[in-house]
Amino acid sequence: MSATDLFGLYLARLGVQPPGVDFDGLSALMRAHMQTVPFENLDIVSGRPRPLSTEGALEKIARDRRGGFCYEVNEAFFALLRHLGFVVRRIEGRVWQPGARKFGAAFDHLALVVTFPHGEYLVDVGYGDSHRTPLRLPADSVEDVSGRYQLHPWQDGMLILSSDKQPLYIMSLMAQELEAFLPMCRHHQTSAESVFARGVICTRATPSGRITVSGDRLSIVDGDCRTELAVTSHAEVLAAYFGIADAWP
Repeated sequence: MSATDLFGLYLARLGVQPPGVDFDGLSALMRAHMQTVPFENLDIVSGRPRPLSTEGALEKIARDRRGGFCYEVNEAFFALLRHLGFVVRRIEGRVWQPGARKFGAAFDHLALVVTFPHGEYLVDVGYGDSHRTPLRLPADSVEDVSGRYQLHPWQDGMLILSSDKQPLYIMSLMAQELEAFLPMCRHHQTSAESVFARGVICTRATPSGRITVSGDRLSIVDGDCRTELAVTSHAEVLAAYFGIADAWP
């Protein structure tokens, strides 16, 4: 399948037309992406690690109508943004580990920075429950249905993104090639120590909340209402709430 066809499928899946190459267009794309493409680890917990590549990420998201974890989802979005004319670069992040009370290793996370003439913005559709609009560098804050998020300088030239509950990750703003992320991507797909190997994770935003499968529990947040249900069939739940078929087990 050609790149042009993949980008057409991608936009069709998001339910949007090619937007203006501006902040409003970027915000609309980010919002649609987070409400459509889930953050999920189904290949990892099924023992099917995937080599990381731009083409592979695009095929998984656009053609196969799947989700993925940060390396896949943000890489696909990176390619889409470039195709549409945005100036975008990959950056590396280090995710907060609450149990260990420390940040992870370099290249623990892949995020994006989009540059406009008036400034630069952090864009991340591959973290899961996080901010839904771009955050302006080096300091910004936003409050939405998911909570309050703050971005500000940290130390050694890095920035830190936090929610109202805890730190999320620190980041370096240097542009990175995809190859730099390959070792940590492989680690998170194959190591027993990886958080992604501990059980099913599948989550996406909704206009009024979030739908999440975590292990054998389904959580539906709709405004102030939260419903928790036991999952008796992952295949049925994934198809009904995320549009994912033939990915489980």
